[in-house]
Amino acid sequence: MEQNAAGGDGDFLAALPEDAAEELRRLGARRRFPAGATLFFEGDPAHEALVLLSGAVKVSVGSTDGKEIVLEVFEAGALLGELSVLDGKPRSATVTALVPVEVLAVAAGSFNEFLDRHPPVLRRLLVDVIGRLRSRVRHQLEFGAGDALGRVCARLADLADRYGEPDGDAVAVHSPLNQTELAAWTGLSREAVVKALRALRQLEWIDVSGRTFLVKDLARLKGRATQ
Repeated sequence: MEQNAAGGDGDFLAALPEDAAEELRRLGARRRFPAGATLFFEGDPAHEALVLLSGAVKVSVGSTDGKEIVLEVFEAGALLGELSVLDGKPRSATVTALVPVEVLAVAAGSFNEFLDRHPPVLRRLLVDVIGRLRSRVRHQLEFGAGDALGRVCARLADLADRYGEPDGDAVAVHSPLNQTELAAWTGLSREAVVKALRALRQLEWIDVSGRTFLVKDLARLKGRATQ
């Protein structure tokens, strides 16, 4: 979803009743995008809603000084762009593929008619919007009160929860984000993120190799994120 709660609210299609999910599949068309492709731009008119079937995307906006701010990262199952389809206003953010992705694209008119036929689905979207608002408040508090190290710890903990795999006593995290994108997600400069990662390595809480993080002490990482 545009500015979704926390990396997706689970699998949108899987959460629907089977008859509704099958109907939506019939209404949509599958499309594939390579890594780095833009699915839609901030300010574009909203012609369709997208269900992310595979891969991962980032949702971003441009700041007043021209910098990219990453609002969220979504994985397979997320619904994208439905808010603009519902209210008819331009896209509120840009969505970019972090890896090759496949989506189910449903035309705006068809999607709205689908929701009219399935009121419980519309209620689910309302609940998701409430979740996104709560998440946005939490992120604003992080940016307003948290220091650079705490912000980086929060994002790394988030990535560990989403992508982490056991590796002995540690957790291996294969992040879809590079360090520049991680900086945009934390609201920091790349230099500040590099400095924070160096400090975390010195504390022996993590190791870093490219986009792979080996989290050696997830509990301390999460604890530092909440300070």
